[in-house]
Amino acid sequence: MASALGTGWVWSHASAAGAGATPPSRLPPALAPVRGPGAWSLLVFLHPQCACSRATLAELAKLTEHAGGRLATRVFLWAPRQAPPGFVHSELETRARALPGVEVVVDVDGQAAREVGARTSGQVVLFAPDGVERFSGGITPARGHEGDSTGSLAIRALVDAEAPGASASSVFGCALETPTPASGEPPP
Repeated sequence: MASALGTGWVWSHASAAGAGATPPSRLPPALAPVRGPGAWSLLVFLHPQCACSRATLAELAKLTEHAGGRLATRVFLWAPRQAPPGFVHSELETRARALPGVEVVVDVDGQAAREVGARTSGQVVLFAPDGVERFSGGITPARGHEGDSTGSLAIRALVDAEAPGASASSVFGCALETPTPASGEPPP
């Protein structure tokens, strides 16, 4: 009985979506990644201490490989102005910087996240080559889980000039503006 309850709690936590973004209808010029003509712009918002976001980076690697030069990606790592030393310099930062063609930016006090309404680590917002917002949500099927999701499939379809199955999806990750607890455990 206890193991069934524990499994149920773990799955309910894994499938509990975070707050979704309220992105602007057009790509804010200050947030735009460097891109070639005709490229889509993908903005990704991560908490550098969120273990759930490892799956987001794994799925992002698949998307960027699939899209090639058709997708310009900028990852924003949230950090409070008074972050302790090493706060941003995490495994997630290293993994994000290792992705080919992905630009990584430290988002001090979440200024960029606020501009697009991102409140959960793992939030992505896709803008078409003309700068119009076309997708907002997450690219994982649950917290810390890799694999096809509504979000990753929609982005692939849009970049491939196909009709997407959705223009939004749930986001699974930690709150962006939650400092790391003193114990060193990732935020909830």
